[in-house]
Amino acid sequence: MVPRRVSDTKAIVRILTQTFRASQLSVASLLGVAGFLYALKSGRFRNLNLLFSGTRQDDEDDDDDDDDAMLVPGLQNLGNNCFLNVILQALASCKDFRSYLQWVIDDASETDEQFPLTLALSDLLQELCTVGRSHSVSSPRQVMLALTHYVRNFNLTCQQDAAEALLHLISSLQEEIVVCYRPTKTSNLSDIMFSRNLRMVAAPSEDGLNDLKRWHKHLRGPFDGILGSTLMCRTCSSQISLEFQFFHTLPLSPLLYSGSSNIVLGCTLENCLKKFLGAEKVENYFCHRCWHVAAVKYSSAMRAAETDIEKIKNCGGDDKCDCKASHHLHRMPWSNSYSFILKQLTIARFPKLLCVQVQRASLNMFGESVKLSGHVAFPLVLDLSLFSQSSIGLNIEKNEVSQYLNPEASSRNHGGMYRLVTVVEHFGMTGSGHYTVYRSVRLASQEDEDCEESRWFSISDSEVGRVSESDVLGAEASLLFYEKL
Repeated sequence: MVPRRVSDTKAIVRILTQTFRASQLSVASLLGVAGFLYALKSGRFRNLNLLFSGTRQDDEDDDDDDDDAMLVPGLQNLGNNCFLNVILQALASCKDFRSYLQWVIDDASETDEQFPLTLALSDLLQELCTVGRSHSVSSPRQVMLALTHYVRNFNLTCQQDAAEALLHLISSLQEEIVVCYRPTKTSNLSDIMFSRNLRMVAAPSEDGLNDLKRWHKHLRGPFDGILGSTLMCRTCSSQISLEFQFFHTLPLSPLLYSGSSNIVLGCTLENCLKKFLGAEKVENYFCHRCWHVAAVKYSSAMRAAETDIEKIKNCGGDDKCDCKASHHLHRMPWSNSYSFILKQLTIARFPKLLCVQVQRASLNMFGESVKLSGHVAFPLVLDLSLFSQSSIGLNIEKNEVSQYLNPEASSRNHGGMYRLVTVVEHFGMTGSGHYTVYRSVRLASQEDEDCEESRWFSISDSEVGRVSESDVLGAEASLLFYEKL
């Protein structure tokens, strides 16, 4: 089979040859054409095949290009809404997201009018998954109309940020679904409420557990993950606090050259994850336990009464004790100089779909918004489990978190392996420019019908073309969508 780029090159050469015959060109023009063909051959124009995807001529190689003729639908640009089009194309490649929408529709007992966004989005994503031999274009109009009921201050026809559009879409779906969600009559929602540290207030009944599972599927979609934030004292190895927060996307900052807006050459997604999840010293917090240890030593040195020393030793060491008010400790500073406090994030719950936002907007020394340029290398398969284990105490409550936050996964071991399904790329400056997307589609293998192969497409609104994995991996990604294996 002849590669697409080679066939496109032959088509270009044929057009140029006919042009040469019809007119006389100077030597400079011929050299310019030669340089153009060299750049094309060396892969300088990665997306050039989009220009020729709909204008290929029939020749003797067409029989070998049947595989390349398979295309997914494009999306109409209804007025600067490329930022939303790339998100819709990305979601179309996320099988778990399509299944989530279908589950909500099948489980609901309400009328269609109460799920306008869910239904419109589900229909459009199914349409975008249709692979055919002819070029087709779908319209995002119904989804945009349904979105306006929830994000009135977010103009869908003006240039916006794609990551912000994704968050608006997810929150709008949750707002629509929670209104229509109803527990069974025999259960009490108070049984499945969570406290601030994510523990259950009361043990739920059997009906309550069934509602809890439905509640998880309705309100915690495939993009929902949980980050654990831990404060720990390295001096005495005590855990000070442990908190959890939900996330839909992971905002990662690339490594930059000092005082520059250029990304470090060779920066990888793993580098960004280590930077985001790495432990950092906390200056404005101190360990009460370390202070009490120091207070015992200080009291002994000051020859304080044994009863006072024993009181400090037996104190719980929390921030509400009155030990610092002791008369023999009034000269001892109440500071963090006795401890070394670290704060660290860790992934406590893996989402089914991982969206990584490579933050490319920054402020320069003049307070102006600039775009961070440069390539961040990302893998086709990402092992996120390497970033889930914390050395500073998160495992203390790990079992409780997995039991209550992901009840269906409590009986089986889930890894952190993810497969790349979509890459969103932005061209231009911050606040303007154009979004394009690379999306993967799983199709039956020609050699083995029981196996599937990933085919990659480059999409710019209504324009669609086939690309290779190397083209995808060379993109300056703004958003990366990974699907859990």
